[in-house]
Amino acid sequence: MKHLSLEALRSFSAVIELGSMTLAGERMGRSQPAISLQLKKLEQQLGVELLTRQGSGFALTADGDVLFDYAQRMLALNDQAWAQFEPQQVSGKVRLGITSEFASSLLPKVLGQFAQVYPQVTLQVTSALSKDLLSGLGQQFDIILALREQTNKSDVLIQREELVWVGLPGLLEQPGWPMVVAPEGCIYRRRAEQSLQRAHQPYRITYTNTDFSGLTAALNSGLGITVLAKSTVPKDIPILESFSDNKPLPNPGSVNVIMRLAGGASSAASQLADYLKARI
Repeated sequence: MKHLSLEALRSFSAVIELGSMTLAGERMGRSQPAISLQLKKLEQQLGVELLTRQGSGFALTADGDVLFDYAQRMLALNDQAWAQFEPQQVSGKVRLGITSEFASSLLPKVLGQFAQVYPQVTLQVTSALSKDLLSGLGQQFDIILALREQTNKSDVLIQREELVWVGLPGLLEQPGWPMVVAPEGCIYRRRAEQSLQRAHQPYRITYTNTDFSGLTAALNSGLGITVLAKSTVPKDIPILESFSDNKPLPNPGSVNVIMRLAGGASSAASQLADYLKARI
């Protein structure tokens, strides 16, 4: 009887979600060549091409898109089955503090899956800027998922995130770039301004908003460009890689995605922390 490896499907899903075989390998605890081999075996088994190269990342083929949908459902069912037969069902309330851009990408996917696997756990999610989550406000949460430029001993490093420029390409031709940003203290804003200043590129702030949906609406409306973590860029917003003459844009670098788990955290909070670490 033919069957698909759940481990291979999880690796395949990780590559799509992270856009990188190297990062997928780090999540899965495997080498990049091992991840590549798993994907090649999946393609050979199914007789189709699943991925194509797109810039520095990957894009799904039509067949890959179909398999990705099946993989998400199969993995969710697997996790639900394991949870069903755990000796003691996890329950309780978990207070999660998360940056709004990660909330936008995680809530409909990872947190939705967690809620299905652990229906007895109540999630209380609050979105805020990283600087606020990591200050006194952070004491209100069981788990914090935020961005930091430097980690400390209380941080669990989840991954390094490449920062990219996003927005409508035509705006790069303006002598002073219009910028859509969060308020002062935002890492994205600081990195954007620092990289522009190093490159002696003039810019002006045209729109400020703390809410990620407000920023994405401004980007779609052509009010300006900004810097975001690559994995959080909405599908309908272009990633800007170079000027029209192929000259590279100022490099905003990368940041750390970190997690903090409160001392004396409940089993429900610990379970969510493990779930997030395995899927981000």
